Amino acid sequence: MKREVAQAGLKDVLLSIKPTYANLIVDGIKTIELRRKFPENLPAGTKLLVYSTAPEKVVIGDCEIREVLKLTLTELWSCAGIEAMISKQDFERYFDGLDEGYGIKLWKYRRYKTPKLLTSYFGKNAVAPQSYRYLPGAQA
Repeated sequence: MKREVAQAGLKDVLLSIKPTYANLIVDGIKTIELRRKFPENLPAGTKLLVYSTAPEKVVIGDCEIREVLKLTLTELWSCAGIEAMISKQDFERYFDGLDEGYGIKLWKYRRYKTPKLLTSYFGKNAVAPQSYRYLPGAQA
């Protein structure tokens, strides 16, 4: 397993996630998020805000990154398949054409009592990220 070295000092991250998976994350059920691309240098403790995509289109909660792994797809499936709450077929479809992928190990989950609009983080011209986006500063 290849583990990437973390560097301190990066800002919090907002991730766009389909509502089914977003809700599983903030409820602490889905403990690993899979990505085709993701920063390899995010330190443990980095806050990850969970943006639930359409039809919700709100930030529903947050969690912390425990570790970011960059692994071959065989290794990633072996160590993350169950915790990522995805079928083998969907995993293979998602990573089609790649040799490696990212597994973001998560913990310290929190669901917001009141979901937040993107405008509360990025102003009136807020646009949801395709995958992820750094936040302009520390968020509560």
